[in-house]
This record gives sequence, C-alpha cells and structure tokens, in this order.
Amino acid sequence: MRIRPLFRMLVVAIMVAGPVLAGCSEAPVVSAEEAMEAPALQRPTLDNGKVALTDFRGKVVLLNFWATWCPYCKKEIPHLIELQEDLGDRGLQVVGAAMNWKIDSREPKNPDIFHQKVASYALKHGLNYPVPLVKQGMDGIMKRFGDPAGVPYTVLIDTQGRIRATFQGNPGKDKLWRAVKALL
Repeated sequence: MRIRPLFRMLVVAIMVAGPVLAGCSEAPVVSAEEAMEAPALQRPTLDNGKVALTDFRGKVVLLNFWATWCPYCKKEIPHLIELQEDLGDRGLQVVGAAMNWKIDSREPKNPDIFHQKVASYALKHGLNYPVPLVKQGMDGIMKRFGDPAGVPYTVLIDTQGRIRATFQGNPGKDKLWRAVKALL
C-alpha cells in the first residue's frame, strides 16, 4: 500500500498551510499600503462617558473585543494590561470593547446587568485602559471589523487609523508584543 507516502504528504501540507490558515504568518502586520481604514466605533464607557476610536488618532490602538464569561479573553487580558502599562507612554492605547453576549442563551441580555458585570470585572482585574460597552448592535459592529467567529478578537490599528493586523482568539503575549512594537 502507498499510505505512508500519502501520510507524509498530508503532514507536510498541514505544516506548510496550517500557520497560514491560522493567521500565524511571520509578518506581524500588513503594510500601510495594503491596510484598510478602521470603521468608526463610538460607545459609552463604564463611567457613562463616551469613547471613540478617533479619540486616539496619532496613537497605535489595540482594540480587543471580549466578554466577561470568555475563558480565552480572561487569559488574554493580563497581556493587554501589561502592554498598556509598558508601552502606553510610547504611543500605544489598548481599548477593550466589552460585548453583551451571554454564554448561556437562556439568560436575558439585560444591559444593566451587563454594565455591572463588566464594571466588577474591570475593577477586580485592574483594567488600565478604556472599556467601551457594546450593549446593542454587536453583530453589525463585528461585521464592520472583519466578521470574526467570536471573542476574543483583537484589531491592531496604526496611528493613521488603518487596520494593520487582526487576531482571532488569544494570540499570546509574544505575538501581540511583536505586532504592536512593529508599529511604534
């Protein structure tokens, strides 16, 4: 039988194509010429103010879509806190857009409960960056930012407001740092 050569070819194909399909290319960001402009995003914050992406024009923005129930988001948030702490004075602004999704679809999507849960989470974990609240219109926002499969989803925006990289899931600290530092 010729199974062994076929198996070897399959393994090689997965090794070559896997990182590309998973978004793990060697280049941490796309070139400015290839980048598209980031859509507008303006939302209320935990303190009932408003935050807009345009508020941070001239800074590199790491926009992270997350939810309080998401285990991958919980693992990523300490990296975001550290990035903001270490690179904020060099021109980075992390923004954590909290999504009003419920993992248990039987639970109502009550905006007041959502606000309380996000505020409690932010206080408990020491979020040191703005947290816009996406209480409604989540599907439309997600479609405008690339229509990801879910959260966490992170968008790296350059100083001119162009999307230079996206990360589905938690890419890990090293990959985030490399991408951010490429734009600072």
